[in-house]
Amino acid sequence: MSFQYPQFLWALSLTIIPILIHLFNLQKYKTIYFSDISLLKSIQTESKKKSKIRNFLLLISRVFLISLLVLAFSRPTFNSQLDLNNLNNTTIGIYLDNSYSMSRTKNNQSLFEIAKGDAINLINSYSDETKFYILSNSRSTNKSYLLNKKQAKKHIQNITYSNINMNLNQLILNQKEQFKSDPIFSYWFTDLQKIRFNYTTTLNIPDSSQFLVSLYQEKNQNNISIDSVWFAEKDRKVLTEDEIFIKVKNWNPFESEIQLKLVINKNEIVTQKLVNLKKYEDKTISIKYIIKENGIKKGELTINNDINNVLKYDDKLSFVYSTYDQYKVNYLYSDSNFNEHAFRTLFSTLEEVAFNSINITDGFNKDDLDGNLIILDEINDIPKKLRQQIENQNIIFIPPFYSNKDFKNVNLFLKSYGILINKNPNHIYRLNEKSMETPFFKNVFKKIDKNIDLPKFKMSYDISFSDKYESLMKFENDDDFLIECYKNEMSLYLFTSSLRSENSNIKNHAIFVPTILKIKENTSVNQKLYYHIDDIQPIAIGQNFNSENITISNSERDFSIYPLTKFINGSNVIYANNQLENEGFYDISKGDSIIKTISLNSNREESFLETFEFDDFKSLIEENEIASLVTLYKSNDVNNSVDHLSIPKHNDYWMYFIVLAFIFVILEILIIRYYEKPI
Repeated sequence: MSFQYPQFLWALSLTIIPILIHLFNLQKYKTIYFSDISLLKSIQTESKKKSKIRNFLLLISRVFLISLLVLAFSRPTFNSQLDLNNLNNTTIGIYLDNSYSMSRTKNNQSLFEIAKGDAINLINSYSDETKFYILSNSRSTNKSYLLNKKQAKKHIQNITYSNINMNLNQLILNQKEQFKSDPIFSYWFTDLQKIRFNYTTTLNIPDSSQFLVSLYQEKNQNNISIDSVWFAEKDRKVLTEDEIFIKVKNWNPFESEIQLKLVINKNEIVTQKLVNLKKYEDKTISIKYIIKENGIKKGELTINNDINNVLKYDDKLSFVYSTYDQYKVNYLYSDSNFNEHAFRTLFSTLEEVAFNSINITDGFNKDDLDGNLIILDEINDIPKKLRQQIENQNIIFIPPFYSNKDFKNVNLFLKSYGILINKNPNHIYRLNEKSMETPFFKNVFKKIDKNIDLPKFKMSYDISFSDKYESLMKFENDDDFLIECYKNEMSLYLFTSSLRSENSNIKNHAIFVPTILKIKENTSVNQKLYYHIDDIQPIAIGQNFNSENITISNSERDFSIYPLTKFINGSNVIYANNQLENEGFYDISKGDSIIKTISLNSNREESFLETFEFDDFKSLIEENEIASLVTLYKSNDVNNSVDHLSIPKHNDYWMYFIVLAFIFVILEILIIRYYEKPI
């Protein structure tokens, strides 16, 4: 037996009042004189005896009445399964699983709403002195401090579904932080989804901790999800057919049919496709469309299938990209711009390319080198400042034609790529036809004619390699003509021969255009279409502005943050992980100007709905030697799961005490009426 309001027990001292009344009977007796009292002797004796009985019964009745009323106001309960007082535990932890897998329905009610109701009932069963730590998957709403009953219930009611997933290790860690490494006594309301509760590492749990798990499960695990979306090509252009690829997954053990819908900028593009999926099939679907205007393109993909699709969060995926981000080419030379005309003529035909020519002899600044591709045309003396500022750029390097100087300065630059140029040139004649069949030219030529007249060269340089590289084009003698090396995820494209007209006819040959365009394609920025909320990678936003006062806001402008910004490898980089928790589109702004728009989606891990069965999870915790700390309560009917949750089970008896008190009131009335008042 325990009391929810033990502070009222002091009122038991009021039982002294009827006892005092009994001991010091204040009633005054009036004396009546009779001439002969012999006839009244037997009556007097009998009346005194009845009076004593009546007073004693009234005393007992009033003592019990007061005691019962005091006990009723103290809210007596009985812990039928576990006595919390023996645990000396006045702090309770509650973990409410608000992951999307809990959105499945049972008897027209979601598992999550059932769990919320049971958690509130559990809180109601504790006394007002009990304090609670409430934990869910939502980082921003979790409280590190204790809540009273009223606050805890309100907090539970306000919890909604979360895009964030918390695995078992993180759950234990968070509750350890809440309880400050003291023993944990906590209830878990969860479906034990395997992808989150299957663990292999040792769980460091404080001794004497106790976890009571209520299992919410629904056998219907049918689901269809949009897994991912991407473009095969890096460049996005207007008035050119684009093809987007979507991976969808049928998690059902039977064939399903879905309607896949694509919407871009609400009404700019609206198209849909009917897709048949075999059981457990991963399928990649493509949709072709044409964009007519430049700008930011906000896309949404949705699937429609209500019958075989119980989980809704993964039926939608948003993405964003831009068609007007210019590709910047910076052509650098030293006094003589031998190949500028050829490159300028080529890139001027491309609307999305900005071409700049810089004579480094006249000086250069950081903005001159800000671009997607740097062309170093026959620069024999590369200044140290230039080497430092372009080391994290994509570069085309063209060697000089019959240089009279050594390559010591050039090799200082190339050495960081594991390359050295030897001064003595080789004399060769033409490119190898097999170069047209390398992966570098994949999907460029529909057909390659035999005995094609390829460009001829008067000379090239020997190249020494110490690191890995990829040969893209070769000469007839199998020497390399074009190679690619990597550093810091950036590429160096090195021609082993000069491209000027005195050495070769390549600039006037048909092979020149596809060669340079393939380099441009490979060095184009592959736009990040979307990020996962629980893993937002650093976002590069350029270098041409001060990084102060950069904000991230949602489309509705009712949410805004100032993210951490750093200047790394020549670019401002934003770190927003763990700061954004809702799906949708977000604008990165500098003042009133939008710098970049990003899209956030939930992680697709929860699309796999398989959960632990009762015995499976029990075996798992026994294997990891934590069975003594975890009590698992199984409910065959989720709606009646509260019967399994009441651990300790508080049976409330205050109403019984009120009824008993009422009985004693009636009993006192009967006693007074039955016994006559003494004379």
